[in-house]
Amino acid sequence: MKKVKHNIYSALFLHVLLAFLLLHLSRYVFYILNASHFSNLNFHDWFNIIKGGIKFDVAAVLYTNLIYILLQIIPTKFRYTKSYRKSSRIVYLVFNGLMLAFSAIDMIYFGFTLRRSTWMIFSEFSHDQNIVGIIFRAIFDFWYIIPIYLLFLIPLVLIYNSIERRIQEPIRLSYHKIANGIFLFLIPLLIVGGVRGDFKYTTRPITMSNAGEYVKNPAFIPLVLNTPFCMFRTIQQEFYSKDSFFKPEQIEHIYSPIQTGSTSQPFRYDNVVIIILESFGRESVGFYNKELDGGKYKGYTPFLDSLLEEGHAFKHSFSNGRKSIDALPSVLMGIPAGELPFVLTPYVSNKTESLPAILKDHGYNTSFFHGAPNGSMGFKALVNLIGIDHYYGKDEYDHDDDFDGTWGIWDEPFFQYFAHTVNEFKEPFMATIFSVSSHEPFEVPSAYRGRFPKGDHPLREAIGYTDMSLRTFFDTAKRMPWFNHTLFVITGDHASISYQPEYKTALGEMTVPVLFYHPSDSSLKKTDDKIVQQIDVMPTVLSYLHYDKPFVSFGRNVLISDSSHFAINYHNGFQLFQNHYMLQMNGNNPSALYDYIGDPLLKNNLLFKMPLLRDSMNKTVKAFMQQYHNRLIDDDLLAK
Repeated sequence: MKKVKHNIYSALFLHVLLAFLLLHLSRYVFYILNASHFSNLNFHDWFNIIKGGIKFDVAAVLYTNLIYILLQIIPTKFRYTKSYRKSSRIVYLVFNGLMLAFSAIDMIYFGFTLRRSTWMIFSEFSHDQNIVGIIFRAIFDFWYIIPIYLLFLIPLVLIYNSIERRIQEPIRLSYHKIANGIFLFLIPLLIVGGVRGDFKYTTRPITMSNAGEYVKNPAFIPLVLNTPFCMFRTIQQEFYSKDSFFKPEQIEHIYSPIQTGSTSQPFRYDNVVIIILESFGRESVGFYNKELDGGKYKGYTPFLDSLLEEGHAFKHSFSNGRKSIDALPSVLMGIPAGELPFVLTPYVSNKTESLPAILKDHGYNTSFFHGAPNGSMGFKALVNLIGIDHYYGKDEYDHDDDFDGTWGIWDEPFFQYFAHTVNEFKEPFMATIFSVSSHEPFEVPSAYRGRFPKGDHPLREAIGYTDMSLRTFFDTAKRMPWFNHTLFVITGDHASISYQPEYKTALGEMTVPVLFYHPSDSSLKKTDDKIVQQIDVMPTVLSYLHYDKPFVSFGRNVLISDSSHFAINYHNGFQLFQNHYMLQMNGNNPSALYDYIGDPLLKNNLLFKMPLLRDSMNKTVKAFMQQYHNRLIDDDLLAK
């Protein structure tokens, strides 16, 4: 193949482009070999798959070629020597050859797992004594993958060699130095944008779960993803292994996530509005802290306090995660965060049941509102997978004058937009809104500065602003025809910065408000001593609506009176809250037991003083862990 000489930067661009094109083409071979697993794909599906696939391919190629790129842009004379060029060639061909090899292997292995392989594949086979025999047998059985791989590897080598880079150092002119400086700044910037998926301030590096944004059917996610990306994103990230604390016939009697949904009453077609408030820990809410500071503590949420007095509130309410990305699976799917956020694991593509999907099957309009730039936090991808038809973000709001400059549209105008948009929906509807303003850097619109108490931290002023936004939303909604036959659920996504000692513990750091409010149902006006957690929202709402079919949720219906209510979350280890006690785990072993009511600062460890209670709670938390880990691994999140 004829060689064409290029300067160092144009050669670098062409080499990276070559790797991208070959990786992208491998997706179509992957599809051809696994077409039976992707039925009913239409043109629209393919358009979105290719659109998303390009984003993931760019990220994968940049991860793969990071060392090679750095070797080319380091401002040193050695870049132009023959030996340096040969070393760079080895780096490029080895890394990209491996990238294409993993892609080729997964063209076959996918047929067994129905998932793109991750870094976990090495641990999955690490204990096989006959791994060499397994590999040779696979090569024998699937011999055709070798020529397929060569169809990608040979062009990689030949085309790379044809793009020859100048060996001599360019003339030392000032504009060359200026160009080097520009590229030294620009290329890392482009890399950051490539691995993040775009250049928006609020965007985080894309993860496997972001593929859900481009498909309606989770089964198509592997076509959006590529194997090198999945492997890079899971390096040093251990996912779950199966637990075997109890035999299958035993565990269902200890703890089961299968909800029976049995009722003889007709389905109740009330609207459902779920409001998730950013960084709303219980510390900021006066309702929960009437005894703080000798009874002088007022909190920063006067309107939410009034709603808590009018609805079904709980004295002991917990989150199931510490990140915003943990809230949606917990609240809408009944799936808590474990050792890792659910959306950052491969299990996000499992077949699941969700509150929006179930209500959608009953004729509900389903929508999600989040004032951040579309795609922020990966929310658009997740809601697309769980049965939500309509996403309303900053793009749909389309009035940038109300943008806070960092995270999204200010809460007050966006909550009004939420109310008026919902008012156009055909009933029944389920609508969820996730606020944004009470987020670092904790600013409020200039017109409201000084209006809300700042307290011990700027967060409190932002909390006060969002509370006011909630008030104006309800003032607007009360005048709308759907209001009086709507169940409202209000919770925080996670706790945030703490000041009071009671909230600087593993207990306080996992507390958020949870409220069920219906303006026309006085039976929901009570304050309950029961424990509640975010994953209880889905089964509780479905019970309230008289849903009569079984489903899987790791939470419980808190409207019934029994002693089985508990909360569980992961805070450097699983911790279980049951009755007045809190059990903390260190791996698979209990490490502490506290009476969190009488000892909110968690100073008196009762682990060896109450062995019967310790063993009982240990049994419960291990049953939960086993059900959680095993069902995620086995893709067993649907009721049989």
